[in-house]
Amino acid sequence: MSAWVRQESGRGVVALSGELDIASASCLADAVGVALRGGRRDLVVDVARLGFCDSEGLEALLRIQDDVTGEGGTMTLTHVHGRIRRVMELTGLASAFTIVPEQRTAL
Repeated sequence: MSAWVRQESGRGVVALSGELDIASASCLADAVGVALRGGRRDLVVDVARLGFCDSEGLEALLRIQDDVTGEGGTMTLTHVHGRIRRVMELTGLASAFTIVPEQRTAL
């Protein structure tokens, strides 16, 4: 998995690509850490290019959300699609996240 961090409209944006699973969860944590150290507390996690997310990936997203909200920030997921959306719906976790269709809506 790859993760890019940028700042846009006063928020940190973490864009993910590839597969989010046990082997790549640390990449997500590192990217969010970079965004938080950059002073941004409100994050948008863009999963448009994420092709796969298993239970470990979902757990990583939940941990990150806890970290962000623990710091007084917010986390929004954007471009949740296809398999990713289906896994979230099947596990009941879709309601655990703030999900918006497009990044510009989150910003």
